[in-house]
Amino acid sequence: MARSGMFSSNRSIALLIACICFAIAVLTGTGIITTDKIAWTDLGLFFGFLSFLL
Repeated sequence: MARSGMFSSNRSIALLIACICFAIAVLTGTGIITTDKIAWTDLGLFFGFLSFLL
């Protein structure tokens, strides 16, 4: 079954996840939310690089 629309490729899904991770990193950096166990910036960089490879 073919996918169509904005999320038609794995690259756009990885890029969307990277943007979400960076947004959470910004919210964590400003102190709005607190998460001590996950490095959101590193996770965003990982998914951004993954979307570059795909």
